[in-house]
Amino acid sequence: MQHCTSPLFINDNFCPDCGDKIDNQLAITPVAQYIPDILDELKKYCPEASVYTGWVEKTHHYKRVHRSGGRDSETLYYSYWFLTLNNEQGIEKTISVSSEDSSLDSVSKGDVITFLEPTGYYLNYQLADKSDRQVVTHNEAATGVVFHRDSGQESILTPAYEVEDFSKFGTFFSTLFFAALVSLPGFFAEFYTLEVAGFMTAAITVIGSVFRINSKTNKFENDSARLLEIKRTVKRILGVSINQMGYDKRGREANNSDVYCISCEQLIDSAYHYCHCCGQPQSITEVAQPSLITDGESPEITEQRSIPSHALAAGTGNVTPITQASDKRMTRRDKILQVCAPYISFDSHAFENKHIFAKNYPCTIATSSSIVRVTDKEVETSVSDSTNTYTSTTRTDYTNRYGSTVRSEYKTETSSHRQRNSNLYGELTIETPEGKVQTYKAARSLLSTADVGDWIMLGSSRLEGKEQQLDYDEFYYNVSKDNLIQPESVTQWSRVSAKSQTLVFLMLALAIGCSVYFSELVNLAARFVPHDILRSIIGFADELSLPAYLLPMGVFTVFLVFVLLLSRRFSKHTKRNQAQALASLQAKLAKCKQERETFLKL
Repeated sequence: MQHCTSPLFINDNFCPDCGDKIDNQLAITPVAQYIPDILDELKKYCPEASVYTGWVEKTHHYKRVHRSGGRDSETLYYSYWFLTLNNEQGIEKTISVSSEDSSLDSVSKGDVITFLEPTGYYLNYQLADKSDRQVVTHNEAATGVVFHRDSGQESILTPAYEVEDFSKFGTFFSTLFFAALVSLPGFFAEFYTLEVAGFMTAAITVIGSVFRINSKTNKFENDSARLLEIKRTVKRILGVSINQMGYDKRGREANNSDVYCISCEQLIDSAYHYCHCCGQPQSITEVAQPSLITDGESPEITEQRSIPSHALAAGTGNVTPITQASDKRMTRRDKILQVCAPYISFDSHAFENKHIFAKNYPCTIATSSSIVRVTDKEVETSVSDSTNTYTSTTRTDYTNRYGSTVRSEYKTETSSHRQRNSNLYGELTIETPEGKVQTYKAARSLLSTADVGDWIMLGSSRLEGKEQQLDYDEFYYNVSKDNLIQPESVTQWSRVSAKSQTLVFLMLALAIGCSVYFSELVNLAARFVPHDILRSIIGFADELSLPAYLLPMGVFTVFLVFVLLLSRRFSKHTKRNQAQALASLQAKLAKCKQERETFLKL
């Protein structure tokens, strides 16, 4: 729909070309309104059937797991998207859909989806990660999903309504077997003759088979008719495009060249003459350039002035309009740079990691933070399913009273374990505040929560030393969703000197050796050390109720306690320096959390 030249969108109050008020505003017509009788036939089979059309606002990837023990054990993981949608009436809907279908790999924020729910459908397997309970608030899952995309419609129908076939021949024989079980015990107990038992078996078989076959046939026909009607309904929904419903005009896509309205600060196209929200004109004030000729000045002086300046002498017919500097419009790019600048930083902190018996290890921790916006998201789900079979044989020997084996029995047991895994992988396309677009290999924790359009604050650290360089992703903070992920930290780093470890082990070996050969060493020391000193040392051991030969081990124990206490002190020193190095980064994060609302307006 157009009023003048520029296309109009839903919620546009004024024409951006002429500024006239729009009387007949555009509106969204969802499937339920576009086809009012869409559920009439389906409700004959599914009275509680419902249909919902809306756009995706949030996505969250999670897993469910099923575990079973026993001889044939299983560990099965299944992947799902937990979607949050909204519609033109402001009715929010949350639902789970399988992410293992190729059509659902690319589900992203802004997608228009119609959910057909003939009946309630719920997932029974438990959540694999307890942290997902904060987001996944219920077990309801979608059965019929229709994607409305610019490239066309696409549908997914889960096998929940598939019809189970049956065999009339198998039903007859199962009824015959049941009838025989009921009739024959009376014959064996001599309550009645074989002829009576046969008659009873035949009667039960005929009556039971007819009843069961009719019942199963009716159920099969009803289920088949229900499935057929579900497929017909999905096909009718597939016939409704995103343009027919008006979702293509739901909102204009923001460009970096857009400017802010001079009246209501609404983001508008830079080519608009009027704000589509408040209707105010967007023309920039122009003023006439003042005359270069000063009153009372002679023409000769004016001519001399004009030669070096190469300026034009302005008369009444030669006035050049210029734009006032104060009226310069701020573009969306300018706003992004202004908002993101305080959170882009780089800092470094140098310190020494102290060692007890070795030279201190100098190192530097560099921290950096940046703000990016997700512009695209390409993810897939890989599924692997394997079963491992294990066979074990146990032999039991039987012997006589003389101890000779007379026979052996072998028992073979077979067990299996089925392992099913479902993992998300992919990459994000991100844009820096300066407009640089690049590919980002994101961790699964970030891939599972980030949506197109989300603002992400990335915090990282790097520890550099003489022998190593380690990088850590301190956090991913989804500013748009207020979701913080902290996968790792430089505070996990510690270093123990190999020389110190070697010295401690040598001291231990020396203490053990001295304890083993204590008597020999005392006799040897008696040749060089006065006997009074040796008696004092042995007497000290007696006062401690410690055998004299364990005295070297006691000395080592005291030495080890001293080393541990000193090591703990040095460890606290390292942790304190690590915390100081991350202080500026954590301060940026805290500030971003407090002022995240500004990013939601970009």
